[in-house]
Amino acid sequence: MGQWIWSITDSAVYVNAARAKPDLVPAVWIGSVHGSRGRITGSLGLSPRVAGTGQVAVVIRFEDTFRRAFAPAHEVLTAAIDSTVSRLLATASATGVSIAEVQLDYDCPQRLLPRWAALVGDLSRGALAGRTVWVTSLVSHIRDPSYGDLFRPHVTGHILQVFDTGDRMTSSYAKQVEQLATRQRMAFRLGVAAFERRLASGRETDHAGWFGAVPAVARSRWYRGLWVFPGGQAWVPPLE
Repeated sequence: MGQWIWSITDSAVYVNAARAKPDLVPAVWIGSVHGSRGRITGSLGLSPRVAGTGQVAVVIRFEDTFRRAFAPAHEVLTAAIDSTVSRLLATASATGVSIAEVQLDYDCPQRLLPRWAALVGDLSRGALAGRTVWVTSLVSHIRDPSYGDLFRPHVTGHILQVFDTGDRMTSSYAKQVEQLATRQRMAFRLGVAAFERRLASGRETDHAGWFGAVPAVARSRWYRGLWVFPGGQAWVPPLE
């Protein structure tokens, strides 16, 4: 089980949650990758030291602007991204905190999944060589029967995010999500959120409901645990 840390407030939330779950893994957002036509840039996030532990997972966020970067030739794009990711990891490593795994967070448009998978493969042989790597995914991604085949050769698994998507948890939908994830034959985690907010449609989110999906999703032989995005809100690790 893990918790993402994207702010100083989230780090305090992690400390409290870890009292109930001592083996809770912190995943710190260390920076972002931005794209425009022909250009890749990076920006720093938090220091891994914010978690207050000697070992962390780190998150590199590929922002929505990154989709603009798919215009250049593939090899040019890969070289620029590899260099940017290397710099972000070098900065994080310089803090003295051990990096247990790297999570690549990208809400990839469906049509770009093959290109994204190819880039992840290049990174796994470049800046991320020898590291444990996870990618984030959406329910819409795993509806594609080829998702597992695209990413399985390059990463340890994917973290299926079910928050801020408008998806509402029901027992039947939780079973459907488990089936969709299982058919990919790829290790996955369930990513849920502790905060609520109003969506663009005017509806209120029901993120808390997804904690209740764990029993159904955990039936899959590919399930590897729960990850929580607190959004600054306190949460209590559920009993496993």
